[in-house]
Amino acid sequence: MDSNTEQKPPCVCRRVRSKGTPGVQYDAAVDWETGWTSTATFWCVATGESVGPDDDQVHPHVCGQARACFRAPTEELAGGARVLE
Repeated sequence: MDSNTEQKPPCVCRRVRSKGTPGVQYDAAVDWETGWTSTATFWCVATGESVGPDDDQVHPHVCGQARACFRAPTEELAGGARVLE
């Protein structure tokens, strides 16, 4: 039995990007914890807009596995780089 009760944050779609969030690069995928910053703007690389392919808002807290357009995060490459879509 696992005694660790700490839950991991849900996965965020790899297409979500942010500008203005401290610690997030312009072209980097966004983590779930990013959403707390009130001044951040988010967009989807599939649409280039603040709405995703399903015409719903783009935000780390709503771009999860329940959405039809969700794409799972990719493995990090050597040097910490990520595959961008």
